[in-house]
Amino acid sequence: MSQTTEPRTGMVITVPAPIARTAAAASRWAGRHGVLLAALVLIGAAMAWKAAIAQNAYFKEDDFEFVARAMENDLSFDYLTRIHFGQFMPGGFLLAWLSARLEPFGWGYAAGMVLALHACAAVAVLRMLRVVFGARPAILAPLLVFLVAPVTVPVLAWWAAGLNTVFLQVALPMAVASHWHHLRTGRLRHAVAAALWVLFGLLGFVKGFALPLALLALTAIYHGGLRRALRGHVAAWSMQLVVLAGFGALYVQRSSSAPGTGALPIFDQVAGFLWELLGSTFATTVLGGPWRWFAGNDWGVVSPPLPVVVASLVTLAAMVAVTTYYRRRAGLAWALLLGYVLVADALPVLWGRVHLLGSFAGTDTRYVADAVPLVALVAGLVLLPLPGEAEPYRRALPARERVSGVCGAALGLFVGASLVSVSAFAGYLGAERRYRYIETARAELARAAPGTVIYDRLVPPDVLPSSYGTYSLTSKVLGALAPPRLRATMQAPPAALDGMVFDDQGRLRPVDVQGVPLAPRTRDRCWPVTGGTVQVPLDNRVTRAEGTLVKLGYAARADTKVTLWMADRATDVALRAGLGRVFVLAEPGADRIVINDLPPGVCVGDVTPGRAVPRP
Repeated sequence: MSQTTEPRTGMVITVPAPIARTAAAASRWAGRHGVLLAALVLIGAAMAWKAAIAQNAYFKEDDFEFVARAMENDLSFDYLTRIHFGQFMPGGFLLAWLSARLEPFGWGYAAGMVLALHACAAVAVLRMLRVVFGARPAILAPLLVFLVAPVTVPVLAWWAAGLNTVFLQVALPMAVASHWHHLRTGRLRHAVAAALWVLFGLLGFVKGFALPLALLALTAIYHGGLRRALRGHVAAWSMQLVVLAGFGALYVQRSSSAPGTGALPIFDQVAGFLWELLGSTFATTVLGGPWRWFAGNDWGVVSPPLPVVVASLVTLAAMVAVTTYYRRRAGLAWALLLGYVLVADALPVLWGRVHLLGSFAGTDTRYVADAVPLVALVAGLVLLPLPGEAEPYRRALPARERVSGVCGAALGLFVGASLVSVSAFAGYLGAERRYRYIETARAELARAAPGTVIYDRLVPPDVLPSSYGTYSLTSKVLGALAPPRLRATMQAPPAALDGMVFDDQGRLRPVDVQGVPLAPRTRDRCWPVTGGTVQVPLDNRVTRAEGTLVKLGYAARADTKVTLWMADRATDVALRAGLGRVFVLAEPGADRIVINDLPPGVCVGDVTPGRAVPRP
């Protein structure tokens, strides 16, 4: 007997009602907020990409001074408001202090804070675009301009530059969004928020003074002209002026104790600088360049060939002409961008740096990195109509498919060019030498015996140039890694019989002195003693230098104590029996060492003033 069974052709899955309702609600929410979700995905991908690049960078130049100052200062008003070569950056110094206290020369903390603020800047640009243009898919294009622009990457690889720039990258779009809300609603709280964002930008960079000017220009262009902009929003401009006046007064007061922070360049320097800044740097990078960087170190210094610069300028001119032909007020939007670059990015550098660096200063991308949020805004303004804007275009646009194709191709070329430029820059990140030096010194200090006396010398020039003065010394740079007590003795080391010094690899080695020995011409090779006193001559030309170390040879029949006098400074030293040497810092300008009441059986021999070096 056989039994026939019908085959199953499908399976029915029954989903519990609560889960089904939740899934449906999530689907509807995603449909309504698709632009936001896409924007956040783009931001997350861009930040992961930039973090992968920044992790291969390391501290350099001003960064070493920032860490050293943070470790030797409390979080005081004086520390936060110090003028650093014309830069007034309380917010940056606050981040530097926090990062250094978490871990001196901890690149993860330092770069992580800057990357976090840069991510906030990306979210701020998204907010600005949503406020100005509405939550439409088209705003993803100008957002992508900000996210992949090559000029934003080098400042993430140079901590000191990033501490300046990221404050403005956050402040500019947030101030625009808050001010735009104020223009639409008239609510005073939005004007207060805009003024506070201007203050936030000023805390990172003095260039924040240009933000109110940019807000005024935007208001005049898109909200009724200059006269109406000034008369219709008196409260908003008053708050902006209060912020600028208060901050300006503090800056002037602090600058008075930091003379020599600025000087005017000559005409040739001005012309060369503006050509490099506007042509070689801004015109190329705003199109995804520069495609070629200045070789050497990991500076964000552009080096495009002249034909590339000319082609970039011609391309930009064509973009301005085409968008102005079709889009109302596009020419004014481009003028706003150019005006911001001239006022915010060119003027401060002309005052503070060009007289020292000449036109070369114009090739540094960090000087225009703060303008990228405005580039994104202007990219939207010259293409997209504002919500509710009457007659946004001067004439009918070509077919929608053609416009979308051209704009999509242009965006694709920009993204591709930017990836090429950033990849080329990433190839210059050569931080291994500085990293190994610092980490080797960190390990050496961790295992240094209590009471170790470490004498000072310059760090290797390929780690930090000697132009940083006292902050090029190991007591400052490597002292930041030491416990407070050891750091203090590194900066004022006592006399010692067995001193140490860092070599060029960051290892602690027995100290020696590089200089010309001065030896007595007596038969016993001892400096003569008169009335129990011996006078050992020093080369006064050498001891004028701050930090001169003196090596004094001796022979003693037994352990004994002596007092060395240089000028009016006395140093007690315990000598060990036998042949030995004493290391002691010279008093600047001293021409001799005097030892009174020299114990019997002690011979003071050759003396060598000079620089501390590792013993061969």
